[in-house]
Formats: sequence, structure tokens, C-alpha cells
Amino acid sequence: MMLLFLGRGNNHPATRYRITQYLDYLKQNNIQFEVKDFPNGIFSWMALTKQHYDIVFIQKKRVQTFWLSRFKKAGAKIIYDFDDAVMFASSRHDCPDSPARMKQFINMVKASDAIIAGNPYLKSQAEPYNKRIWIIPTSIDITKYALKDYTLTPPDIATIGWIGGTKSLVFLKELMPIMEKLSERCKFQLKIVSNGFIKSDKVKIIEKPWKEADETSDTLSFDIGLAPLPDDPWSRGKCATKLLQYMASGIPAVASPVGVHTEIIKEGVNGFLAKDSNEWQEKLQMLADNFNLRKALGITARKTVEENYSIQVNAPKLINIFNNIIL
Repeated sequence: MMLLFLGRGNNHPATRYRITQYLDYLKQNNIQFEVKDFPNGIFSWMALTKQHYDIVFIQKKRVQTFWLSRFKKAGAKIIYDFDDAVMFASSRHDCPDSPARMKQFINMVKASDAIIAGNPYLKSQAEPYNKRIWIIPTSIDITKYALKDYTLTPPDIATIGWIGGTKSLVFLKELMPIMEKLSERCKFQLKIVSNGFIKSDKVKIIEKPWKEADETSDTLSFDIGLAPLPDDPWSRGKCATKLLQYMASGIPAVASPVGVHTEIIKEGVNGFLAKDSNEWQEKLQMLADNFNLRKALGITARKTVEENYSIQVNAPKLINIFNNIIL
């Protein structure tokens, strides 16, 4: 079996989480593969589509059906993998509806031999146009995340943490009035791991520039994780990477009850969901003030990732899809 993975470069989060972290498992199963960036011109597309592959795995990008037909003519099966609501405009737009995006998405789904969706909401968007769909959640390599050491003396001040890209900072910024009110009720510090930051006169903020090599140690430095999201069509398709990073480290999180968050979080068991400002303050204060509660939820959160959202669990499922599609 020979696979071609098309992604957006090894540093792109979707490429890392949906492609490259599975490659060792493919090697162990004697599956050959190539990982390439999407071609940037007609001639590079022409050259690529002349080559023989058993499967072409396309991550997120909606490729013109002309190129898909050329891959198929050369004997390839097309798998379309998507982990975002690419059929809608992002949360930064006033209106989520985008007829052009939706049309591209439908064409891509119809032209594919199989679909891999990152969660049930995304599956529901593709299902009217292609019934051959599997769900592989965005997963964590659990071997790279140590469990937080809860045998250490509890800190005097809890560290509430957030990790994410600069485009997502707006969601944290919207949470800041709540954090400032919380600072009047309990002691904590806010650590932001990103390539952009926000300011506050009332909350102590630790700024840590994001580096891929530091992701796991940065997450371990948190005592509580934040996962705020707006409730809109784009956000409902998110695959909760930051939430899973917290949980893999044994960090309890408070998350908006949006999309897959409601499937991952079991209220009061492995984390908390907060639908309004009162719930955000209440649940963050409970965790900030109670070390034993953080420990109990954090350990259960780690088990949730190990059992359902780790590559150790989901890599065999992905390989089974590859075997299934070429039969």
C-alpha cells in the first residue's frame, strides 16, 4: 500500500495532529507513504497526479474535482480528512454562512471515496453527500505528556492557563471581565502561552511565547485549563485540541459547552462546563481553592484521553480505514 498525504507543512497544527504523529504506526504496519505540501501551481499538480498512489489523503483543503479525477484515473482512492467546520465562515465573521465554502465542501465530499471527520458534528455536515464516513477524533500522543505530579506540595496560588494561537486570543479576551471579577474572590495567576498576549490591570498575567518543543512542559505548568469558545457553526466543529492537551497532562479544565466539549467533559468528573459568567466564576473558584478537587478531576481527565483520544487508541482505527478503503 502506498499513501500520499497532502497537508499544509509540518509546522501546521492540523498536519501535526492529523498526519505526522501517525507515521510511525504506518511504518510499523509496513505501509509506505509520502507526505507533501499542497502543490502551488498547475505544473506541480500535473506532475503529482501522474504518479501512482493507492490512497491520496487530503487534509482539510477543498481540492478542485479536476485534480481529484486525475488521481483516480491513476488508480488512487481519495480520502478527505477534515477537523474544522470548513463549510462555514470563521467566528471572526458576522455571518457564518458562506455559499462558496459550502459548495466547495459538498463537491469535495461527493468526489471522495471516503471521509474522515474529526467529530460527530463534522460528520453530520458530510453525511448527506457521502455515506462512507468514519470519525477519528483529533488525538494526543499520550507518551509525550507526563501526568502532573500531585504528590508535590500544593501551590499557594493556582495557575490558570490558556494555550492557543493569536487568532483565538479573542475568546480569552472575552473571558477577561470574568477573570477580573474572580480575582476579587480568590488568588490565582493567569498564564498565557501564545505568540500574542492581552493585558489586565487586575489579573497577574504570565506571558510565555509558544514553542512546539515546550507545549507539554507549558501545559504541565498549569493547575487549571481554560477552553472558552463562542457557540456558532464554526466553533461547533472544533476538535478541542487545547482541552485534550490539558487533560492529557492531568489538568482539570473549565470549557464552554460548545460542540465536542460536551462529549469530552463529564461534568464534575473530569472537568467542568460553564455556560455563563456566573458558572465560569463559580467553577474556576472551586478549582482554584480546592487542590484535592483539581487532583481528582485531573487524574480522571488523563484517563479519558488515554481511553478515547490518544493516538495509541486511534492509530489502529486509522490503519483499519486505509485497509478497508482499498479492498
